[in-house]
Amino acid sequence: MSVQFLIEPTSTPLLACSPGDLLTAAVSQLVDAAANAIAVTSPSGNLVGILTDHDIVQAIETGKGTLGKAKVEDWMTRPVITVAKDTQLAAALSLMGQNRIRHVVVIDTNGMPVSIISIRDLLTKLHELDELEINVLRDVAVARR
Repeated sequence: MSVQFLIEPTSTPLLACSPGDLLTAAVSQLVDAAANAIAVTSPSGNLVGILTDHDIVQAIETGKGTLGKAKVEDWMTRPVITVAKDTQLAAALSLMGQNRIRHVVVIDTNGMPVSIISIRDLLTKLHELDELEINVLRDVAVARR
């Protein structure tokens, strides 16, 4: 199963901000959306970074500058780890583990960002698939008795 099944049909619009936006504005978007990551895009929609809750915690911890005046580009992560819509769930999970990250941006065939998925999204879907497989195997076993 691919990551496309995580983003469709319940796909919500990509949560995004600009590199020049104030960090506090991006945080407000995250809070309003109950999200942990936001894509940072150029005016043309190209992916230039990602801002996660971890980046924000680091910004607060380091105490560099005034957070009220900090810009997203000062704290975002780049380059961004991305996956295509047809990437298998296990491959996406492995990529996250290898890079020690909790979010990846899903891109379309043109390289444009379409969604952000979290490790929680992946693990939840993999757990659902495991439960389904267990139930099918149980039904097969009962039918053979």
